[in-house]
Amino acid sequence: MWRAGSMSAELGIGFALRTVNERVQQAVARRPQDLPAIQPRLVAVSKTKPAELVIEAYSHGQRTFGENYVLSSCPEIKWHFIGHLQKQNVNKLMAVPNLFMLETVDSVKLADRVNNSWQKKGSPEKLKVMVQINTSGEESK
Repeated sequence: MWRAGSMSAELGIGFALRTVNERVQQAVARRPQDLPAIQPRLVAVSKTKPAELVIEAYSHGQRTFGENYVLSSCPEIKWHFIGHLQKQNVNKLMAVPNLFMLETVDSVKLADRVNNSWQKKGSPEKLKVMVQINTSGEESK
């Protein structure tokens, strides 16, 4: 996976975002024509970065960010929660404005808790969720 971290420090976040988006569009142009024409979404993982860098990326048009801790609010950002979600943090996460997607749900108990909490919130939008599936059969996974 290509990372723009060192490039953004040297040349700025705007340059790094443009470069990554150009690479994504080049990959889209090369994909076989028989695949659905779905536009990929760039999720900028902002964990451990200061809020100023998130705001700078936002000012350059980035609207989708991934975090692995309960998030703060920023207008128009589509938040993706990435990583493991502990059951005791579900209600805090569901209260985040602009929560767009939960990546990943790895158990039925967690899915039920997320569903119940989202319904209590009364949001007219459906929460997008990615489900983690153990395909290896290993108990530790």
